[in-house]
Amino acid sequence: MNLLIFLGLLCFSISLFLPIFFTSAEDIYGFWVLVTGWMGLVFLQVAWYANPLNLLALLLVNDHPRVALLLSLLAITLASCSFIFYEIPTGVNYEKVFIQEFGSGFYLWFVALILILIGMLFGFIESFKN
Repeated sequence: MNLLIFLGLLCFSISLFLPIFFTSAEDIYGFWVLVTGWMGLVFLQVAWYANPLNLLALLLVNDHPRVALLLSLLAITLASCSFIFYEIPTGVNYEKVFIQEFGSGFYLWFVALILILIGMLFGFIESFKN
């Protein structure tokens, strides 16, 4: 369990320095998305909220493994919403830039969420064996 969660955190960390989106205007990197993604709620882009849910799941995994597993599963569900994004608001005169393709950072971020979920699932199963 711990190895998968560690690998998930490593993937997440690396994704911060890689392009998440290639847009019609510029490449958008993971760190920028982490800092500004919370504003997506205004435009019903809720995928960013997978990050705090996953963090909460990681904080609860030892004391409340069931809750942590559910939160991690919910995080994957929210993150899946990002596959339907096709534009990003710029905040200037209601302009938007269009996503041309997802970058390697995006896929690494998504893999990180999956690794953490699987790590928590294995830990949850282990807790029944003891």
